[in-house]
Amino acid sequence: MMSATLTRIAALLAASIAALSLSGCGATPADTADRHEAEAHRAVADFVRSLYRGPTDTVDDYARWADEKLMGSPSLEMIGYQAYPGAVHGEPFGALQLRATIATGDSAPQRTCYEAEFDFWGVATEEFGQWDDDDAVATPIECPADARAVGPPVDTRPVFVVPPGAKDIVTDVLRAADPDSTEESIRVEMESRMPKPTGDREVAFEPSVAIRDQEIGVAMGDVDDCLLVARRTDGAIEVLQAPRVLLQPGELGCHADTALRSPH
Repeated sequence: MMSATLTRIAALLAASIAALSLSGCGATPADTADRHEAEAHRAVADFVRSLYRGPTDTVDDYARWADEKLMGSPSLEMIGYQAYPGAVHGEPFGALQLRATIATGDSAPQRTCYEAEFDFWGVATEEFGQWDDDDAVATPIECPADARAVGPPVDTRPVFVVPPGAKDIVTDVLRAADPDSTEESIRVEMESRMPKPTGDREVAFEPSVAIRDQEIGVAMGDVDDCLLVARRTDGAIEVLQAPRVLLQPGELGCHADTALRSPH
């Protein structure tokens, strides 16, 4: 299903043909073309504003997100993407090039091209506060003569997960740990028994282990999926639920020490 933004662009296919009939009522072909270009520009700007899914430092992510949203669009294409080597955090790290195609009845389709830059927080503008400025968000560019739709780069990055069954493995290892067990020996035992993820590019998180005052804490995961388990001094095993805010960067995080610091 196309998004509302893409639906608006697609609607131009029909609207542009109907608008040509106005040329006999005072509207020139140039007026019609200008109006279509302005509508396409606004729709493309809204499209690039909508691409943000979360913080990232690579334009490859935006190319993949754009490609997903463009599936089924008859009138908007990604014709290129470009990374900026050496970009520093907070500055644009790359750009997408897009082409909008508008039907014009019996004549050749009207095509306009745009470039949008992206940084860690989404579509980037040269000056602060230009989010609503279509020209700042989607800069008009000349359409290359050889422009064609391009696909995004293949994502080869590992997807770290807490595999199904991890909780049972962690609790079993903690129950069996003896007084001579070390953080390293417990971690190695867990990893040797951990189920292998089966999803595309999935890799199991490495568990972290901490031993403090005869208690053992284990953490596995990240802010979005964090397994926290502790073995108390009396041997009791507790699977803990920490508020997400405490797992954020700069807070306690998904670390073994967090399991030991949790109230009990």
